Amino acid sequence: MPNEIPEGLRDFMKKYINSVSLLEVLLMLKRDPTRSWTAQDISNEMRTNPSYASAQLGELIALKLVVPSTREDAYSFDAQSPHSAVIDELEELYSNRRPTIINFIYAPPIDSIRDFANAFKIKKD
Repeated sequence: MPNEIPEGLRDFMKKYINSVSLLEVLLMLKRDPTRSWTAQDISNEMRTNPSYASAQLGELIALKLVVPSTREDAYSFDAQSPHSAVIDELEELYSNRRPTIINFIYAPPIDSIRDFANAFKIKKD
């Protein structure tokens, strides 16, 4: 599965995307970078709890993937982001290979599995 996703996308998702809902909020804001979004706007659009939408927006703000807007408490996608090209690529792959992206997001990191397994190895003295 990882080979189906270009390395740059894998690196970006490992660093910035920890859930499908976060990805979907990011892509929703990206589709219209001129629009300002509040947490309530996101909640209404995605039909989710406003506090959950606020948390998702807060995470995107902390990751600097969205920027403050002229509207109070509103944000928009940062079209000038150095990550714009990789987010474009991610959007296309997500629309064409959604299960692949979802599986990648929720797959446990191989290093963690290996470390856990190694903890149970019996060592010879």
